[in-house]
Amino acid sequence: MSRSKILPLTVGRSKQYPSGHFDCEILRSKRKTLSIHIKHNRVEVRSPLRTKQADIELFVATNREWIVQRLDEENRHFEESLRIEKGRKIFYRARELDIVFQQGRKERVMLGKGQFIIQGHKLNVRKAEVQVSDFLIEKANGYLMHRTRALAEFLKVGHKLNNIRLKKTKTKWGHCTSTGVIQFNWLIMLAPYSIIDYMIAHEVCHLVHMDHSKKYWKLVASVCPEYAYYMDWLKRHEHRFWF
Repeated sequence: MSRSKILPLTVGRSKQYPSGHFDCEILRSKRKTLSIHIKHNRVEVRSPLRTKQADIELFVATNREWIVQRLDEENRHFEESLRIEKGRKIFYRARELDIVFQQGRKERVMLGKGQFIIQGHKLNVRKAEVQVSDFLIEKANGYLMHRTRALAEFLKVGHKLNNIRLKKTKTKWGHCTSTGVIQFNWLIMLAPYSIIDYMIAHEVCHLVHMDHSKKYWKLVASVCPEYAYYMDWLKRHEHRFWF
């Protein structure tokens, strides 16, 4: 695989790119088609080895609106991403709250009027992150465990549920193994309870159907009729939950 750069490349204008110029990297390899990948504000064009430079630039220019939309979306996601810092915002239960650091001997997280208050002794960002993590894990232990077991019993697959685990992951919200182990990302506790309940339904229904067949989605719909809306909501907002 070989790499080269087109710099600058004019593909359109936006608030983040008023001049319309940014780096575009070309990756040539033994592939048959052109494709565009955008990640971390980088435009990457994957190209067959023998494709002419002019053809690549035409391909990129043809897709300029989509590229600008994706770059704008990435910038918005970065601005909205969760950073546990004083003065930042946290998207908790679908409400945007101000993060407040409050010095105190007792370590705890409290909700005030429009505020997400983190209290602790000699509080700093690292300590605040640990406290928020502990706060969410405690909530997950109290809510996810009970609701998951209850739904498994309701669907008459309680005997298949061998274990429930909590783990902070980078991409997945939940997972169910063929051996009956369900794992949840405890960051989901930042979401509204309706979204959390959808995630529980999604994983517990895999104890009945270990695929995403029509039968599986029919079962999900029987316990969570508005699952499609919840899936879409989570897809649109999940970037605001990871830290």
